[in-house]
Amino acid sequence: MPYKIDGVLPPELLTEVEPGTNLLVSGPAMSGKRKLLLQLLARGARESEGSVVVTSRNPAEDVTDAYRDALDGDEDLGYFRVIDCVSSRSGASVDGARVHEVSSPGDLTGIGIEFSEIARDAEAADIERLRVGFDSLSPLLMYVDLQRLFRFLHVFTSQIQSRDWLGLFAIDPDSHDQQEVNTISQLFDGMIEIRLAEEGREARVRGITDAPTDWVALD
Repeated sequence: MPYKIDGVLPPELLTEVEPGTNLLVSGPAMSGKRKLLLQLLARGARESEGSVVVTSRNPAEDVTDAYRDALDGDEDLGYFRVIDCVSSRSGASVDGARVHEVSSPGDLTGIGIEFSEIARDAEAADIERLRVGFDSLSPLLMYVDLQRLFRFLHVFTSQIQSRDWLGLFAIDPDSHDQQEVNTISQLFDGMIEIRLAEEGREARVRGITDAPTDWVALD
């Protein structure tokens, strides 16, 4: 059964995504890509799906508050886990979210270990459908080289694909050269692109539709 994202993106872009899909959410700073990513995760809560966020920019508290906003303030977060790469709250619960701490955004081994632990926990909790958000890939390239990140993401996205989950990975293309973006993009089934236009934000979808969609207003 597809993952529903209707009500988050304009219907002419996407209304559902097949299980096992990994998407890049690409946009410049201040384009609202983190908000969109969390809204796409929160959409699954209505279907009793779980959510995981790997955060390399903001502490778990901020991510949890933003996720709750995406749920329209609902106090019940459901199955929600955070892998926090920027603060030290390992094993703690932050406003209902279970937090897994990693020493830094460059600790790819630690991120992988914590994600594998969450995967086992989700299986034990009978959570079959999980949406995984990664906010953001851009800081990781400040810590590790491109080839190491590529190898890590190959394994990470393969886990999502093999379990029929949904992966959403934010990236700021303005922070990297085109070769880096093109290399990373090879690992993904498609991309949701956001841009800032004169009249507000616009988005389009590439890779998982028959042809790239037109740019459509988000605001």
